[in-house]
Amino acid sequence: MSEPRPTPPPRWRLTVAQTGAIVVGFLTGAAGVVAGHADVVVMGLPLLALAAWAWDRRPRAADELQATDASLAAPAGAVLTADRTASDRGIGYRVRFDTAPGIEAVQLRILELGVRPRVHMLAAAPSRPIDVRGRVPAPHSGPQRIVSVDWRQVADGAALITDVSAPIGVDRTLAPAFTPIAALPLPLRLTGLTGSHDSSRPGDGGDFHDIDRFRPGDRLRRIDWKATARLARDPSELYVRRTRAQADATIFIVLDSADDLGENVDTWAVFDPTESGTTSLDIARSAASAIAAGYVRQGDRVALADLAVPGRTARPGAGSRHLDRVLRAIAATDASGATRLTRRPPLVTPGSGVFLLSTFLDDHPAASALQFAAAGHRVIAIDVLPPANLGALTPSRRIAHRLLMMDRENRLAALRRGGVDVLPWGLTVDDPERDAALLALARPRHPSLAVSR
Repeated sequence: MSEPRPTPPPRWRLTVAQTGAIVVGFLTGAAGVVAGHADVVVMGLPLLALAAWAWDRRPRAADELQATDASLAAPAGAVLTADRTASDRGIGYRVRFDTAPGIEAVQLRILELGVRPRVHMLAAAPSRPIDVRGRVPAPHSGPQRIVSVDWRQVADGAALITDVSAPIGVDRTLAPAFTPIAALPLPLRLTGLTGSHDSSRPGDGGDFHDIDRFRPGDRLRRIDWKATARLARDPSELYVRRTRAQADATIFIVLDSADDLGENVDTWAVFDPTESGTTSLDIARSAASAIAAGYVRQGDRVALADLAVPGRTARPGAGSRHLDRVLRAIAATDASGATRLTRRPPLVTPGSGVFLLSTFLDDHPAASALQFAAAGHRVIAIDVLPPANLGALTPSRRIAHRLLMMDRENRLAALRRGGVDVLPWGLTVDDPERDAALLALARPRHPSLAVSR
């Protein structure tokens, strides 16, 4: 948690009514002077006197606000806190406002998820803090501004008011819901020396490989006496039963964070978190987490890269601590809005398997997938575009969406022709059809890649 940062005290000003009273008082006095009527001049003096009296009675104590990463606190100011995690009912928050002497009311504006403002005009008392509680739905995973608050204070019978304060807010990074995948498609070549998968080279620990003559270095317990009796042509010949060595796999998860598109196509132009429905990055975070957890729990190495932001990477690693780092990095992925000129395919370890997660609405992700496949990697393209809801679209926008989807289907067909497996992920965490597709992809393409169960 960072050190508290002081903020400037509020600046008081007269309300519109008081400003109008001053203008009317001056005009009345000026009119009385010009007309030579003292009674008219006297009529304007009370308005000016009341405005001066109100300004003189403005609160003198400066409000000093102190900010931290998660909350704000001050002797006279706002404290904003929120739950650390989301529940089925969303994320609860609390706004506490301690007022200084002389403050009669506080106008709070609470902005939930950036699109749902709520304005409260609350009476204030120095001995009774203002306390407002609420709950924000959590429709999406990833980093987001949960709630934001600004305020202004009212004094002296609504004659004085402060400027609107700088907003304070609470940000949260919500982890996606996921279930680790059980069927693990393997890369074309296993490079590790230990692991849970059977490799193509002979060694200890795996399934049956073949029967061959005894050579220096073979273990005596490997001698197959039945095969020796059947195959030996000389009394000195011995035959051993050889098994496959076990190895691990290296998996690269490549996320395309260039855009975040929801089910409601009408929100693609202007994103609305409350109306968009499940978005492509919601699906991508869930899919990437499920893939990472499945492979790491099997003992394989997993790396993470962002196709749109080169700096968002996690090197290949294994173990529970590495899995925690990868899951936190996945949860923190947000839409970058990167253009094609700023996106570069990441460097991938030779012999790795690549999962590329994208909406494939432009050529760059598809070109990167084909580039990985041409380099000898096994590539599985995860389609994370949610099903489209076209209910709010105009006819012209429906035609534009149809043309965009036709172009996208051509792009996915080109991936299949290029040797890339395409797998739609879907909206639900548990999907039997997706599990069946993963199981089909996990079947060995070559006998040397049989997966031990």
